[in-house]
Order: sequence, then C-alpha cells, then structure tokens
Amino acid sequence: MKKVLVTSKRRGAWFSLDRKEKSIVYLSLKLDVKFESLELLRSLASILKKLEEHGETLYAWLQRGTKLAWAFSEFAVSCGNKSAMSWRNDRDFVLYLGKIFSSGGLSRT
Repeated sequence: MKKVLVTSKRRGAWFSLDRKEKSIVYLSLKLDVKFESLELLRSLASILKKLEEHGETLYAWLQRGTKLAWAFSEFAVSCGNKSAMSWRNDRDFVLYLGKIFSSGGLSRT
C-alpha cells in the first residue's frame, strides 16, 4: 500500500481522490488493519483501481506531451524563436499537448 501511495503522489493521481478516500488509505497504513471486513477490502480495492487508472492516464499524457513539446520546440527554435527552448520544461504545456493528442483527444484524420 505504501508503494502505491508514493507512486500515486509522484504521478499526481493521489490528488484526484476525495478526502474520505485519502483517509481510508492513511488509516489502513497507520493502523494494524486486518482485512476481515469485506467492505473495507472493497473500498480499498476501489481506491487502488481509481489511482491506477488516473495515474496511468496522467503518465501517458506526460510521456506523449513531452515528445510533442520537444518536437514543437525544435521546430520553433529552427524557425528563429529562441524562447521556444523553455517549452520543453513547461509542465502545463506538456500536459496540454498530451491530453489534446491522446487517443481520446483530437482525431488524427
């Protein structure tokens, strides 16, 4: 659980959870919890699934967006826009590109 928590915070997925879900995860880590309660087990499984889905999506967006930001930056610099070098490190721009050009974004016809 702790590994999932750290990974989800790195990927930004942790911040998509609501307060109740975060509390359940924190309590299950801090307390010596035995998984005898089916409801607790179901809620933790639901939270982990949500973190995985959101984290994978965010990671894919960052990965694709980074490649696109580098390509756009290279082109803009070659056209004379020296300030375009900073596009490579602009996280918001990278996420924007990743979301727009993901499989669910703009159609590539």
